[in-house]
Amino acid sequence: MNYNNPFIKMLETIANMLIATFFWFLFSLPLITIIPSSAALYHTINKVVFGPKKGNGVFKDFFDSYKLNLIPGIKLSIITIIALLFVAEGLWTGYQIYKLSIPGMLYMILGLVISPIVITTIIYIPPVLSRFAAPVLSIIRLAVYFAMKKPLRSILYFVLLVFMVLAIEAFPLAVVIVPSLYSDLVRTYLEKDFARFIEENDLESIEVAEIAEEEEQEEEEESSADLEEKFAKERKRK
Repeated sequence: MNYNNPFIKMLETIANMLIATFFWFLFSLPLITIIPSSAALYHTINKVVFGPKKGNGVFKDFFDSYKLNLIPGIKLSIITIIALLFVAEGLWTGYQIYKLSIPGMLYMILGLVISPIVITTIIYIPPVLSRFAAPVLSIIRLAVYFAMKKPLRSILYFVLLVFMVLAIEAFPLAVVIVPSLYSDLVRTYLEKDFARFIEENDLESIEVAEIAEEEEQEEEEESSADLEEKFAKERKRK
């Protein structure tokens, strides 16, 4: 079988997207792990399914990213859940009182202004977490920064998310691939923004840290190999 056949490659890509989505569902089940799971999904789609690590094991990269971001991700999940509850409560209250008085109308307008900011920021949190080694508050600030830097694109991502949810409602089987598909659709421009931001601010992304760690491990292995060779030569001399 010719594995370089475009059709075979397409099937392989789809299969990897299905696998990545399955792991996303599995690791999101506790709910408070949905952010690290979403970060791992973004990382896997961006780096393994369509990126430079294409062909690597999907589970290994997914789990490595999930494990790396688990602790800050749980904190971000809790913050995200609380923020969404506040938004939902605010919108519901505003809907109930907006006809009663001018302050009620202003409350509703304020809710409609704040809600898109909160939701688009939440959309950016998993990709930012997957790409930057930073404290929780810094991850949130970066997510706000990227969301507000291109507001129209952020709104488009939100609309796309709503469309995908509606697609799942209309065709429930679509749920097996929609999360991976959404990650793929948003990653292209996000990665350009991330790369530009890292370069402009001389920052370290998780990817850079991983490369540095791999190089350090290789150097240690080479040093160990050289040392063993040296000892072998010394033993031969004796």
